[in-house]
Amino acid sequence: MSGELSDMEMGSLARKFVRRSMRIGKKRNGKYDAVRIVYNRIDSSCEKFALKVEEECWRVGAHTLLLGYSSERAKIKYTLSPEKSLREMSPFAEVIAKRADTLIFIGEEDKPNWAMGLAAKVKLTAPVREKLHEITDGRKTRWAYFGWPVPGAARAYGCAVKKFRRIFFDSIRKTFTPELIKLCKFYHDALAEKNEVRITATGGTDLTFRIKGRPVLVDDGILSNEDIARGDVGVNIPAGEVFIAPLETSADGKILFEKVAIPGFGKLDGLELKFRRGKVVSYEAVRGRENFTKFLKANTGEKDRIGEFGIGTNPGAAYTGGSIIIDEKIFGTIHIAIGNNRGAYHGKNRASSHLDIIKDMRRGQVFVDGELVMNRGKPAR
Repeated sequence: MSGELSDMEMGSLARKFVRRSMRIGKKRNGKYDAVRIVYNRIDSSCEKFALKVEEECWRVGAHTLLLGYSSERAKIKYTLSPEKSLREMSPFAEVIAKRADTLIFIGEEDKPNWAMGLAAKVKLTAPVREKLHEITDGRKTRWAYFGWPVPGAARAYGCAVKKFRRIFFDSIRKTFTPELIKLCKFYHDALAEKNEVRITATGGTDLTFRIKGRPVLVDDGILSNEDIARGDVGVNIPAGEVFIAPLETSADGKILFEKVAIPGFGKLDGLELKFRRGKVVSYEAVRGRENFTKFLKANTGEKDRIGEFGIGTNPGAAYTGGSIIIDEKIFGTIHIAIGNNRGAYHGKNRASSHLDIIKDMRRGQVFVDGELVMNRGKPAR
């Protein structure tokens, strides 16, 4: 599989996304859904797909608000806005959070590192971002992040644009396949109703944490009846992930990540995190340690506490060097997140950030209650 999505593929994908993934249409009270769609307006194919999604929303009766976005405009906003304004809740954002039934973002950051040099100003908005999360979590607002291969993102990640787009579209095509669903089921069953996870790998990785009592969540691109009943109201596309919120004070040990990309803050090589009672107590890196320090300083709350353990299940995904919506889905990888894990994750951490960090498991193992479930990146069947 390779190449751009055809008009026919885009139309079919928009229908599946609106009707099957997000279940947009009439609400229980008989009124039609209100859908806010934000898309990256820098890439013409992204805009084209966003218009098809909006048209499909219209076909099922939904009311829409379509908004264009670019990283450059976000940077200008933070540069020009007075600090007092950044601390205030935008009345527009507040109304949308309180009224929209579905929030959709289509695209990527066209300049992923746009926030470099603006960490202090970004931090001013952290309490507002936390409040908006509280509003939408409380309302169980459905949400979707539909990734799209914006060329500027590829260049920032050091990935050839043609390769970047191929990886993205291959991952999107794999999203609704039986192969992906089968892998999701295997890892869901391996984690369900279990107590302890242990991750080991070359380079000294040996990390354990507990998951007892936490629901195992499956991102297969579809909001099922079971998902909605449990309060799981979001999807990522490309899909392909099984994840769970560890008990926040249970992580102990260390884990080495070969390559790390932090949106807005840069890259690191050889990041080693040491956890004690769930919290990062020390960190080192072969290169780029200062970028991790800047990220922590720019955020608030439990930004350095374990928040998620995830397993990638998308065979079409490959490493992009920074596009987290792809990288965390790569079959043969796991990821650990630190920070916010409330709402859809069913955790207790409250923070302004959620940082996913990917680990290649081709030289590692995952054990659940002492049983080997992943060996060298593959299901231990």
